[in-house]
Amino acid sequence: MEIEQKELLVKIILTLQGDHHGCKEEAINMAKEALGIEIEHNSIREMINEISEEQIENFMNLI
Repeated sequence: MEIEQKELLVKIILTLQGDHHGCKEEAINMAKEALGIEIEHNSIREMINEISEEQIENFMNLI
C-alpha cells in the first residue's frame, strides 16, 4: 500500500474518532473523492472535521 493511501485511511480514522458533527459524512466524502467520485463540499463541515498533518504523522508513527 502506498504512503498516500495509508495517510488517507489514517485521516478517515481520525475523522471518525473525532466524533464531531458531520464526521461520518466527511469520512465518506474523503473515501469517495479518493475513488474519483465528485462530491459536494461543505466548508463548515470540513473545517469542523479538519485533521492536521501532525495528527496524521503521530498516528502513522504508531503503526
